[in-house]
Amino acid sequence: MRLPSFVLVRDGRVRLRGVRTMKSTLAAVTAYAVALPLSDNPRPVLAPLTALLVVQLTLYDTLRTGLRRVVSVVAGVLVAVGLSTWLPLTWWSLGIAVAGSLVLGRLLRLGAEVSEVPISAMLVLAVGGAETAAEGRVYETMIGAVVGVVIGSVIAPPLYVRPASDAVQDLARVAASVLRKVSREVREEYTREQTERWLDDARGLGRDVLRADRALDKAADSLRYNPRAWSRPYAGASLRSGLDALERSAVSLRGVCRSLADLTQAENTERIYGEDVRAALSDLLADVADAVESYGALISSEVVGAGPEDQRLRESLGNAWEDRHRLADLLRQEERMREDQWTTHGALTSHIDRLLRDVDSDARAELRNSWPTPPPSGLAHPVQTARSRLRRPLRRTQRR
Repeated sequence: MRLPSFVLVRDGRVRLRGVRTMKSTLAAVTAYAVALPLSDNPRPVLAPLTALLVVQLTLYDTLRTGLRRVVSVVAGVLVAVGLSTWLPLTWWSLGIAVAGSLVLGRLLRLGAEVSEVPISAMLVLAVGGAETAAEGRVYETMIGAVVGVVIGSVIAPPLYVRPASDAVQDLARVAASVLRKVSREVREEYTREQTERWLDDARGLGRDVLRADRALDKAADSLRYNPRAWSRPYAGASLRSGLDALERSAVSLRGVCRSLADLTQAENTERIYGEDVRAALSDLLADVADAVESYGALISSEVVGAGPEDQRLRESLGNAWEDRHRLADLLRQEERMREDQWTTHGALTSHIDRLLRDVDSDARAELRNSWPTPPPSGLAHPVQTARSRLRRPLRRTQRR
């Protein structure tokens, strides 16, 4: 069966195109129809204009924008009424009104709506600061804001949990692909140039981390005050903890590539990393790649309920630890212990150990059991929100 063009099918899911366009149009028309009998203005276009600007992608953004616009209009009207009482409309009084409105908007932290304060002040000053004009502007703005919030909350308030889950899973897949590339090439006698390419690929994971972080911020906003978030109470905590673990894994992966690059600078590297060691290391990195990819699938299954993935992760981790012990036994052989390279061997294995612990299934299960019941509004815990904001500059530093 062929679906119409306005229906979007993606990953087995059906979505309607143009939902936001429909919501914005309906909000503008409804606001005009509501304001028409209630306002003295025969053409209350300010109400549909406000409703059009208030309707945003998420319910939280709609509420925030509506409140800010009402506050900005009231502030601008108060500035205009106060100035018109004492000053005539001239070029210098207009400058005072604009400067005062902008300063007041900054003090009120109105964000993108700060320009609405001087706009409202100038419009009221243009009609002589009449009380009817001031009251009418505030009245129509409130009608438009209320209608925009109602329409935005009633008609399909979106959740961006699935795109955030996909972004986290994509990060795990990219990290796994880097590990598999290193696993394939390390089995042969690799060169310094190859290790530099591995290191560049590992550093490139920072961009995927930032991309996933932005997707999680968008998902967190969509969960706030959204009734649809009640069905996924742990989505935000699951995605954030999963991204943190994968971010630490990316740092450990860079350490693995850095250690391999350092070994190519030493003498007798081929004898230190003989064919048996390279084969064991290749098998280990391949199993670590499976574990990282399984961890990303586990995060997705926790959020969207796609199915149990914990068993596959446990199997991958079990295989990886077996290969890890086999590699350690090979590195402990007497002829390798005599070489002054054990510190580099220790750095390599410690980075791998840290990576495996970051995606540990038992630690993940304990973390899930410790999650408290979140509030119905889907609001993030204030401590988690603060940590997320502090973590962003750290991610940029780690990427560099």
